[in-house]
Amino acid sequence: MKKLIAGVLLSACIATTAYAGGKHSDDRKGPDFFPIHKMTKVLDLTDEQQDALKALKAELKAERKANRPEKGSEDSFRAQFKALDPSDANYEQDLNELANLKAEKAKARFLKMADVRVKVSEILTDEQLEKFESMKEKRGKRGDKRERNS
Repeated sequence: MKKLIAGVLLSACIATTAYAGGKHSDDRKGPDFFPIHKMTKVLDLTDEQQDALKALKAELKAERKANRPEKGSEDSFRAQFKALDPSDANYEQDLNELANLKAEKAKARFLKMADVRVKVSEILTDEQLEKFESMKEKRGKRGDKRERNS
């Protein structure tokens, strides 16, 4: 009986470890995640390209951290939405203002993504860009399959 329990516990530990993946397991990150260390191997990046991509990644991380409101702060859209009172006379107007703010933020995010795309295209060569785009398409297809199976 003790061997059976030990075997079940060992199997559960192994299964949990296998599911969690390693430090760089990109299956947990979503279809658009592609780490620089993998890009280096697949795209044959030069040292200058690696440094430029790392600098870009650090810049983006710093911007995200600086622009992120704290959880539960007054700045978050969720907190502002919860603060709206449907019985208030200005509810529609306040709701429209909040929706416009959210739309502006989404537009800024979209434009930032386009800017990053331009910066990456300046770093990579044409051949590397083609290979990178095909890799992103494959990742997206795999991500779609994962989402449908969930």
